Amino acid sequence: MFDLLGVRPRPRTAHGEPAVQGEHMAPGRPLPSQRSAPSTRSLPGRPATTLPPSVARVAARTRLSAELLAAILTVDGRTRATLDDMERADALADVLLARRRERVGQHRHEAAVRPAGEGGPPLRWSA
Repeated sequence: MFDLLGVRPRPRTAHGEPAVQGEHMAPGRPLPSQRSAPSTRSLPGRPATTLPPSVARVAARTRLSAELLAAILTVDGRTRATLDDMERADALADVLLARRRERVGQHRHEAAVRPAGEGGPPLRWSA
C-alpha cells in the first residue's frame, strides 16, 4: 500500500510501541517516510538540472493532489484514504489548476490591453 505523506499507520508491537524493521524509534528522530534522500540533482562541478515543463506540471499536480488528500483526511479526522478520497483530491486539483490557468491568462490579457502608466481607473484584482 502507498504511504502518502507518511500518514499510513505503522504496525505496532505487543507493547504498543511502533515497530519499524531494523530500526529503533528514538524521540526526535524522523520517521523513515519523513527522511529525505540524498539529492543527486546538483553534483559539484555540474549545473543543477531542471525538469521538462510537462514533467514539472505533472509533479506540481501530484503534489497539489497529495496536499488536498491530506487536508481531506485531516478535516474528516481519518488516517486512511479511500479510492473515492483520492479521486476527489485529483478532481479538486484539476479544478484549482484550471482556475489558476484562467486567472493567469486574464492577468496577461489585461496587462496587454492597457499598458502600465496609461490613464484610467486602477485595475481591481479579486481574491
